[in-house]
Amino acid sequence: MADIKLDFWLTSFKRKISDESSGGGVKKSLELFDFGSNYAYFFSLIPPHGNHLRGFTDTFQPIMEGDYCLISTPYEQGRSFVVGVRMDWLTNQVGNFPADLGNIISKILSSWSNQHSLFTSRYLAFHREYQRAVNKDLLAKSYFLQFLYFLVDDLQAEILSRNTANFKELDLQRIKEVEEKITYDFKKATPSINEMAKMAGMSVSKFKNLFFELYGTTPHQYIVDRKMMYAKGLLLTGKYSITHVAYQVGYHHPSGFTRVFKQKFNHSPNSCHFEIHDYERTPFNR
Repeated sequence: MADIKLDFWLTSFKRKISDESSGGGVKKSLELFDFGSNYAYFFSLIPPHGNHLRGFTDTFQPIMEGDYCLISTPYEQGRSFVVGVRMDWLTNQVGNFPADLGNIISKILSSWSNQHSLFTSRYLAFHREYQRAVNKDLLAKSYFLQFLYFLVDDLQAEILSRNTANFKELDLQRIKEVEEKITYDFKKATPSINEMAKMAGMSVSKFKNLFFELYGTTPHQYIVDRKMMYAKGLLLTGKYSITHVAYQVGYHHPSGFTRVFKQKFNHSPNSCHFEIHDYERTPFNR
């Protein structure tokens, strides 16, 4: 999987009268979607081998004015894009920003760039869907609004964390977010404890203690239990082979899956098929 390393830039645009005539050319040269009011927030697909983020200042100059946060997603295996959000609009959503706003945004985008993050899963899914979408504009708008929602949500969380009274609550929320990212797709390799702690932005010992406080078990055991419960649900439908189910929960070899399944349920995956047949023969189902 190619790394997704998000970049951002806080910049200002000052439109000139002489720029007005070239505004139409900008819109034609880029796949540019204005989803806000007069570019309060916008989304632009970058042409293949596009310029560095800062090179887009001149490109957008004719049609935008004001202070902006620009975020780009350089990606080697598909179309990259730029998100632009006007700072006055963002302030209305989040509240007043601290002086080190750049550090806050950098921290958020760094966590998003992790290959196990939920952002990465959604971003790669968007690329796959975009290639075959009939209504590309509608798909782009749907994805962009999700991107904007999570950006605002994470900015609010980081700013709230400056208040010591919110530390514990926010730490627990980060644990829940990591759990969601890991269980979003069971086919992916389970991150190590060190990687999980890094995703949550805390030490390994703190992560393990808070995880146990929330879920009553270790991170590893929790994920294994979730995988096995999901696998058993698939097997009980009678539609999938053991090999297929093993793959769906991240096992490349059915033997390894079978061993863990037996440890969890004290019976083999094969017995799930017998459970289906027994259920179908009961008088209540005739």
